[in-house]
Amino acid sequence: MRPKCCIIPKIVHTKNMKKIISKKILLYLIPIAILMLLSLLNLYYAPNISNLFKDFFFKQIIWYILSITLFILVILLKPNFILKLSFPIYLLNIFLLVMVLFFGTTVNGSKAWFNFGPFSFQPSEFMKLSLILYLTKVISTTFLKTNKDHIILLARIIIIFLIPSLLTFLEPDTGAIVIYFFITLGILLTSKIKKRYFFILLGIGTIILGGFICLYFFQKDIFIKIFGSSIFYRIERLTEFKKGGGMQIENALTTIGSAKFFNLPKNAHNLYFPEAATDFIFALSINHFGISAGIIILACYLFLDLIIMHNIMNVNNRSCKIITVGFLAMFLYQQIQNIFMNIGLLPIVGIPLPFLSYGGSSLVLFFISIALIVKLSLEKEKYPYRVFYR
Repeated sequence: MRPKCCIIPKIVHTKNMKKIISKKILLYLIPIAILMLLSLLNLYYAPNISNLFKDFFFKQIIWYILSITLFILVILLKPNFILKLSFPIYLLNIFLLVMVLFFGTTVNGSKAWFNFGPFSFQPSEFMKLSLILYLTKVISTTFLKTNKDHIILLARIIIIFLIPSLLTFLEPDTGAIVIYFFITLGILLTSKIKKRYFFILLGIGTIILGGFICLYFFQKDIFIKIFGSSIFYRIERLTEFKKGGGMQIENALTTIGSAKFFNLPKNAHNLYFPEAATDFIFALSINHFGISAGIIILACYLFLDLIIMHNIMNVNNRSCKIITVGFLAMFLYQQIQNIFMNIGLLPIVGIPLPFLSYGGSSLVLFFISIALIVKLSLEKEKYPYRVFYR
């Protein structure tokens, strides 16, 4: 009796395939390892700025161990298996976003974390992953034959995007919503939906944005009734960077501006800014090790982005291409937003720098994402085995 799943090795291809897998994984792991090392060094010296950061180094080591373990597990899974679970994972994340509004812990004005003793968990981070996977499944399994099919698919995509966005808005977590938007936009542009529907959607979005701006400037009473008074604080945070205000951004800019090309932590200025280990890890790196550290960080991200772009251009499987585009949209935006807000060119929002910022939720997300990208990039190769299902 044949088992449900049997694996038949192909001895001829096994050695070559192992070499291909090893090279591909190494291409990703080398720049990631450099970022990990910089992160741990920054967190080791971070208590020189404030004792609030004294436990971050050891916690980060634990998060790295967990993230690498999950990276290995995802590498061993089959991509089809992951896509089959995309809808249950999406529903689970929606449930967690609802629960965090009732039972979450408030940090910096956002009720976005579950606390488990010394560790915390942020559902909105994992929603990024489930959004990518579920949108990919919906697009890949929809056959576009008529104009009605295009409209229905576009409507489904908008609904899938809006549900977590509205829940995240209530926390509030503006940064996560913007990332959801760029993920959805990247995946939409990769889909085969007719371009005229994009222009219709753009027109509707422009009208909604125009109405929002008009209410904000000319009908503040109605605006408060609809959105609440707390939204004024969020808008002020987004516009504050133009004025150059805020202790955090001022100290970050002072740190970067006074840094030498090479530096040692013992010679650092160590100006205090509250989110130095998370949102402002780029400025903290320059504070500890000089401008050269910033150049190394930028080079690592550029290398990773180019590899992901290469995979998009070379992967033939449509689902693999869509997922990889979604991940690239997420990676690129987080890099640009975080680094530019560190140097005062973009507003300050709570967005971590991939693989570098302190935080377990974001690290787990990034490692799982890279594992999926590596796994999907091998889809065009001949696997060293065949899998038969009864």
